[in-house]
Amino acid sequence: MSVRLRFVLTLTLVVSLILLSSFFIIYTLYAHSREQDFNKRLWAHAYSEYMHYFSIEESDSAIEAKLKNFLPGEPINYQFFIVSPSFQLIRPKPTETKVKIDTSLLIKIKEKKMYSFTRGVNEGVGLYLNKQGQEYFVIATAYDKYGLSRLNTLKFIMIFVALGSILTIGLFAFFYVIIISRPLVNLSAQMRRITETNLKQRVNVGKGNIKNNEIVQIASNFNDMLDRLERAFQIQKNFVHHASHELRTPLATMMAQTESALRRDQTAEEYKKVLESLKEDQQEMIDLANSLLLLSQYETVRYSPDWPLVRIDELVYDSIAAVQKTLPDLNANFDFINAPDNEDYLAINGNETLLKSAFRNLIKNAYKYSASKEVRIALETHAHRIHIHFDNDGPVMKPKETPHLFLPFFRGENSQKQKGFGLGLPIVKRIIELHRGIIEYHALDENTNRFSIMFIRP
Repeated sequence: MSVRLRFVLTLTLVVSLILLSSFFIIYTLYAHSREQDFNKRLWAHAYSEYMHYFSIEESDSAIEAKLKNFLPGEPINYQFFIVSPSFQLIRPKPTETKVKIDTSLLIKIKEKKMYSFTRGVNEGVGLYLNKQGQEYFVIATAYDKYGLSRLNTLKFIMIFVALGSILTIGLFAFFYVIIISRPLVNLSAQMRRITETNLKQRVNVGKGNIKNNEIVQIASNFNDMLDRLERAFQIQKNFVHHASHELRTPLATMMAQTESALRRDQTAEEYKKVLESLKEDQQEMIDLANSLLLLSQYETVRYSPDWPLVRIDELVYDSIAAVQKTLPDLNANFDFINAPDNEDYLAINGNETLLKSAFRNLIKNAYKYSASKEVRIALETHAHRIHIHFDNDGPVMKPKETPHLFLPFFRGENSQKQKGFGLGLPIVKRIIELHRGIIEYHALDENTNRFSIMFIRP
């Protein structure tokens, strides 16, 4: 069963139950009111007959008012009789009426002083009266033809109104659901047309305020999800393409060197050169594999609020020292743009090993593309954020290349003369984002590159 049909049936059932409950309450209240009204009429006739039979004058004005209100018009099949306390019939009306004394009924009448009852289609009222020493049972019965007729008429009216209302409600709910669900149906049809081969297609957001229109919100969120999926698919596609390309190049080189060495005899010195070249290519493949493993590993790491506090300035000093061991000619200058007001401003919650890896990569990257082999690092602290700038002199990237800078295997035109795989900066970006930071690239002038990192402090 579809959601729309379930909604129609549920809405119709709920409204129908409310409607039927309302009709039942109205019918019950009307039936009770009719019964009370008819009992008052019977009481008035029975009381009046008793007073008349014993020639008693009524002195209570309130009772007289009630008698005037309920006496007019004798009910259909009206019967009246008086019974003595010893259960002897005194006066039946009509006189020819044969009455069977029901002692259990008389006992109930005596207990309650006024007792209502039914006998077949007739309704009756029994009174136990004692006026001026005249202690008797007075019973009146009759058939409320017109009251019951109006009650039956009301019942049939309610039945027909209920059936018509339920049918109307069902039709209204059906068409209303079709109208309000049409955007969802259209949205679903558009979603079915989107596959992995046409991720560029987007659903129609439609008109309306996104804050108040849930359909617009769903369409907009679905399009945002498609944007993320498309980017992820594109990154994966580029990753596989570039990884296969980068692996193919050293493998082809190694194969060519090996075939060349096998085709002719060479001296020991020549074989040594071939082996050294093969070793260099193998080292490149190891570095590439390690970089790919690191990038894959960092994709699964998540930020932890339980990370200890680490001082950014100490990590930078340690990273500079570590890089200088492998690059002795590195000239690194580390300065503070402003003096921190509090030493705590230099600390963030972080993973020391990962942050050092990111800083080392940035220092090596700045060194590699610096004409003077000089790297300038500047630290700026505030109460709730820390800025770190890595500057070097050298060819800057073109504006059209900067959006792709942190994509795996991307390398700009200024890096074509340098060895590398284009994986260092994506690894750095992932580490910085892990620490809820931001990294950006800026060309300060025609010959100055800057990578800026910002960490937010709590």
